[in-house]
Amino acid sequence: MKKSSRLLFLICFAIFSAVALKPALADARADKIHQLEAAIDQYSQEIQGKESEAQSLNNQIAIFDLQIKQIQAEIDATNLSINQLTSEINAKESDIAAQEKKIEDQDGILSQNLRKLAENDSGSLLEFLLKNDKFSDFFNDLNAASDVQKQIQDVLSEIKDLKAKLVQEKNDLEDSRAEQLQLKNIQSRQKYDLQSSKRQKQKLLEETRGQEQAYQALLGKAKEDLNKIRNQPYDLAMGFKMTFEEALKNALPAAQFTGVRAAFLMAILKIESDWGGNVGTGNWRTDMAPRDFDAFQQITSALGLNPDSTPVSRKPYYGWGGAMGPAQFLPTTWLLYADAVANLTGRRPASPWNVRDAFTACGLMLAQSGATRQTYSAEYKAAEMYIAGARWNRSLAARIYANNVMAAAAGIQKDINTLAGK
Repeated sequence: MKKSSRLLFLICFAIFSAVALKPALADARADKIHQLEAAIDQYSQEIQGKESEAQSLNNQIAIFDLQIKQIQAEIDATNLSINQLTSEINAKESDIAAQEKKIEDQDGILSQNLRKLAENDSGSLLEFLLKNDKFSDFFNDLNAASDVQKQIQDVLSEIKDLKAKLVQEKNDLEDSRAEQLQLKNIQSRQKYDLQSSKRQKQKLLEETRGQEQAYQALLGKAKEDLNKIRNQPYDLAMGFKMTFEEALKNALPAAQFTGVRAAFLMAILKIESDWGGNVGTGNWRTDMAPRDFDAFQQITSALGLNPDSTPVSRKPYYGWGGAMGPAQFLPTTWLLYADAVANLTGRRPASPWNVRDAFTACGLMLAQSGATRQTYSAEYKAAEMYIAGARWNRSLAARIYANNVMAAAAGIQKDINTLAGK
């Protein structure tokens, strides 16, 4: 085989291999993600089982070990999912570019046909007849004009279909980018949680030196020190501070109004905004989607707030921000719950920046998602829907978010039980 032929063969083989390898890599990545998800679910079930058992040192160490394995599996799944989404986003961007090129080409064909039709339509029917020597030529020209009109209709129909597909693909792209950002945000929390679990395990081993008696003494001391729980300061963003007891006082009325467990509500708002400590530093004019402008102005006007100095979440490197208050509601979503919140709390108009109103609105949304059943599975699904909406059952970010919420809720519930003497 000649050098040039061999080189051409190698190039073709490399291109073919790369094209053929992409689906295989995607399938392998998807399989690995499914395996990790199954492991995450298994660890979660084992943790629930351990937490329902009598408290002992071995039991608590086992919980830490399971948490560490679960978080590591989440980190691995998150990394794979980010890589998978990046590939999908690149493919979608290429497809969008192809669709835009098709629309451009069809626009060119449409312009040509319109010019032909204009030429045929110029002059009277008599002039059109006289310029042809034979009647057959006349009818041929009429048929040609009719064909041009049909081509125009066909092209218009294709342009309409292409534009509809383009809109859908751009919406899908925005959803994928939103999930990618959620995963990256979650990834930061995962790394912190992993190190936190390792530190807590090490601290427990050092304090007890592996002795059950020493562990039980620690438990007794914790239960006796109720003021430490009540007044535990949560140093939050922007200099904002809230004690556990203050957060609980805001959550309990919302729990009574909506039937959603207080610890679950507190966990959601802790993760969303640190109970109002981090409501964003964005501005509606630059960070909010224009479709929310009217709703935001309606909300701020009713509350007597200056929209330009009222904080919202900042937009990411793509897409839009504009979420409001401790529960991080978008303006159009808040309006769906505002009257119901006001009816329950007695404060009218309700404010998304008021902690108690935010707890109540969050409770109403979670109640609609089934959280009033107060089972682990019901709350888990409600947490997934809170962050991902209709995409809750096909979003890894939603599952990891729900895992974080349920873990936070378990710790908060323990503190609530201790305060109640349970």
